[in-house]
Formats: sequence, structure tokens, C-alpha cells
Amino acid sequence: MFEKTMNYIKDFLENTPDDIYEFSIILEDTLVDDYDAMHEEQPRATEILANETPDICASAEPGMTPEEIEEFKRQLRVEYEKALKAVV
Repeated sequence: MFEKTMNYIKDFLENTPDDIYEFSIILEDTLVDDYDAMHEEQPRATEILANETPDICASAEPGMTPEEIEEFKRQLRVEYEKALKAVV
């Protein structure tokens, strides 16, 4: 589940849709609903990802400007890369 979530984030960062709202809801739900399964696979990386990422996701709104989307992506990429470094 951890790898699936990380791949979902990576795909988003590489192929960002015009409207990121749906992605943000799905990712936020995944981090809550699948936390235990992800934590079993990669405890530290999951903790890192679950720390700031839900707040980043909560900041997304329908119809964000390209600049707002880029800022969202920048923040998400920071957390993604931190989690990636913690993978064992």
C-alpha cells in the first residue's frame, strides 16, 4: 500500500491535471484510511508522509490558479522526497 501511494503521488507530480482537487481528496483519504497498512510496510516513511501531507491536501480548492497548483506541488514534492529518503 505504501508503494502504491508513493506511485500515485509521483504520477501526480509528473502528470499534474488542471484541477488537483480530486487528487487532494483521494490522497488525504488514503493517508487516513490506509495508514496502518502503510505503516506496517514503511513505518518511518509513512509517519513523515502523514505528518504534513494531509494539511497540504486540505489546502487544495476547486479551480486553483496555475501558480497555486505549482505551490501545492512544491509543498507535496518536499514531503514526498522526505518520505522517499526514509524508505528502508
